[in-house]
Amino acid sequence: MSMGRLAVTGAALLALAGLSACDDKEPAAAGTPEATSAASAAAAKELAAAATKLTASSGKLDLTMTGGVTGTGAFDTKHKLLDLKLDLTGFGDVSVRAIGDDLYVKVSGSLAKSFAGGDWMHLDAAKMPAGSTLSPARIDPRIAVQVLTEATGVRKTGDRTYTGTVDSEKLPLTGGFAAADVPFTAEVAPGGYLSKLTLDSEAVVPGSGKTVTSYSEIGAKVDVKAPAKSQTVEMPAKTLQALGGE
Repeated sequence: MSMGRLAVTGAALLALAGLSACDDKEPAAAGTPEATSAASAAAAKELAAAATKLTASSGKLDLTMTGGVTGTGAFDTKHKLLDLKLDLTGFGDVSVRAIGDDLYVKVSGSLAKSFAGGDWMHLDAAKMPAGSTLSPARIDPRIAVQVLTEATGVRKTGDRTYTGTVDSEKLPLTGGFAAADVPFTAEVAPGGYLSKLTLDSEAVVPGSGKTVTSYSEIGAKVDVKAPAKSQTVEMPAKTLQALGGE
């Protein structure tokens, strides 16, 4: 697995950990052409509200990606906490912890020797350039709702299901790739919070397929601890540069 692929995978996890809201536009008035637009605007507003409700709390998440990559973790966006572990089938594991702006990444298995020998790597996200994969703007787990709010062609396909497309340039996990419309599907739980989000980024990153994130146990207490100092090093310059740092 290449450094670039690993960076994309890590960014995807961080971006999909949770969601928050931005301003919503008022739906168009009823009418023949406007009716469809109004329905789409209403659907987008409902979806953003569900994402906002998820962000206001904490919970658990499960993630799957094409190629057998799976992930599990917990998030608390209010307190900027994140604890995730990726299983990269055949390559090892990638663990990510976020406590405020402090990020810790650990790579095990066959890839470990290329990533600080398997030690935890620390970096201060606040010092990362705005365009970096791990800048605060990109790793903020609430960013996904802004993408959903700016989605086009949002349709309500069932009682609590939605579809639409988003601009790839707005997605943290596809920064630097060609512009394209990325289809998504979303589900809302009976409690009113976003419970599942599927992004199909195949058009942007060939071979990437779909990223599916499911949210559960909303309101669960999340406790994330920094790794022991004896097991932690500052992220090596080579790795930092690959992620857009300086």
